[in-house]
Amino acid sequence: MNSYKKFLFILAAVFAVVSIYFIVQTFAKYITNVSGDTGVSIARWNISVNNQSIKNGSSLSSAITPTFEGNDNIASNIIAPNAAGYFDLNFDFSQADVSFKYNISTSVSPNSSVKDLIVTDYSIDDGAKIPVTSGDSISGQIKYADNVTSRKIRVYIMWDDSSNAAMNNIDDAAAAKIINGKALMDVNISFTQITDSP
Repeated sequence: MNSYKKFLFILAAVFAVVSIYFIVQTFAKYITNVSGDTGVSIARWNISVNNQSIKNGSSLSSAITPTFEGNDNIASNIIAPNAAGYFDLNFDFSQADVSFKYNISTSVSPNSSVKDLIVTDYSIDDGAKIPVTSGDSISGQIKYADNVTSRKIRVYIMWDDSSNAAMNNIDDAAAAKIINGKALMDVNISFTQITDSP
């Protein structure tokens, strides 16, 4: 009986060693496959306005140039009461990988000789004019899924000489007499990432 127990003990030991070998080989297969690098690109956020990047809160003062076409009573590229003009904001977001919204707000600069500059309308990609109520901002959304990479926004401005204007005729004449006087408008543009709704 003693040799029978030895045989069973040896058989159990061999079975245990064989089992451990197969278990180690099975786990080794899985262990060798878990290492590796995952690579996911970070979304790009590089938007430019009039060929100038907005990164780091850049100033666009030299990139926004108004155009005044003039009429029978006012020379071109001159501003006078009732003169109307526009400036273009050309957005290039071909280097942006997310949906976003934009907001454009305007106000008369405190350094402006003319206090009655107003935004009257705007258009998107040379479309129809959209009226702007005094104090309202211009806003919109660009969805990444729409595959649009640029947008042109034309903002129409004028020297308001209506009865609602802050300056009267005497103020208008005084503004015209200021040497090197300028009609200045502050334009603030913000871009904010959005997530598409499900």
